[in-house]
Amino acid sequence: MKRYFVVAALAFVFQSCTTPSLELKNELHENRTDAPVVISRADVKKLVGEIPADKVPVVLGADGKHIPSQVDDLDRDGNWDELVFVSNFASNETKRPQVKLVSLNEIPQYTIRTNVRLGEGSIEEGFEGVDQAVSPKGYTGVPVKYQAESVSWENDIMGFRNYFDCRNAKDLFGKLSPEMVMNKIGTKTSGSYHKLSDWGMDVLHVGPSLGAGGLAMFHKDSLYRLGSVERFEFQLVSRGPVRSIFDLKLSGWNVDGKMLNATERISIWAGKYWFQSDVTVEGLEEEAELATGIVTSYLKEEKPFEFEANKEFTGVATHDKQSMNEDFLGLGILVKSAEKVRTGDAPLLSENVIKGSRWNQPVGETHFVTQKISNNKAATHYFFAVWEKENANWAKKESFKSLMAKQAEELSSPIVVSVK
Repeated sequence: MKRYFVVAALAFVFQSCTTPSLELKNELHENRTDAPVVISRADVKKLVGEIPADKVPVVLGADGKHIPSQVDDLDRDGNWDELVFVSNFASNETKRPQVKLVSLNEIPQYTIRTNVRLGEGSIEEGFEGVDQAVSPKGYTGVPVKYQAESVSWENDIMGFRNYFDCRNAKDLFGKLSPEMVMNKIGTKTSGSYHKLSDWGMDVLHVGPSLGAGGLAMFHKDSLYRLGSVERFEFQLVSRGPVRSIFDLKLSGWNVDGKMLNATERISIWAGKYWFQSDVTVEGLEEEAELATGIVTSYLKEEKPFEFEANKEFTGVATHDKQSMNEDFLGLGILVKSAEKVRTGDAPLLSENVIKGSRWNQPVGETHFVTQKISNNKAATHYFFAVWEKENANWAKKESFKSLMAKQAEELSSPIVVSVK
């Protein structure tokens, strides 16, 4: 009997002294490359205890080497909320990396794989990068006040930009190099990004369309561009080696006489052919339809198409020789099937409208999909882009559809994080 109590006591001591461990599980029966891993601050605290203000967590693999990671303050209250990184996983693989606290000067110099850029200034005098800015009311983009006319973001595969003026449409950069290039393009000495260079080029014609995932509200059979507003603000949230996030905040959005406010939070991860858009609208009195669009002006042979990406997501996409380099582009949107309402095409616009004022310009040359959105509740979708010159496989429509379908499965089944 005494021996039993001794064994039980030792077991209790052993259990109470066991250090919690981190477990990451890929529940899919397929390999995953650059799978996003998100660990909450609460879970990090379980692993390392109290977190001093002068310490940050880093991640070590089974070999003891650093895995590039970052901490993100999503609500901008001065305290980080998530520890994030990307990792490759085999089918059904479980990994058990370590998390430890280090001083800021102990963080290794990780390879930078994502970026956000807004440069203020002029082509003649140069541009200075800023983390917050407000576009002047009524600004149409002329004269150029912002580098490449836009807020730009990129990863090691693709680049995007959002015109920081009344157009508020999105454009696309095809990349031929994994280096971050948005800081240097659109300057006096960089050359035209409309021409092919060693890093890539602007591959999309936007015109009066929504471009590569621009936003509008569909109301009474009309599209109301999220563009010509009272106030248009950019706010950086995070810029890091594996994920970058920023907000576009717009107020005074006139939708059939009703004034709305909107915030679009855009996130981009390393290694992905998509960015995530989380849109919140304030001022809605009932459920509405948020529209996301793809430019159609350069489609030649293929029409826009729709398909079931998986049980959770619907894909809406185009695939054709529609790039400014006259090669194949695949452009697509993943939206949750339960939230999808309709697809449609914006009417053709006259040359007078297209060449007229950009202020309150109607939406044209766009295939769009709408999703349900309620007041102050975020609606999420994912915009995809592939370019044949970056990877010859993207000249095949089925390859692009397969990419979107595989990513739909991964989005439906994120890496499971457990602290044990």
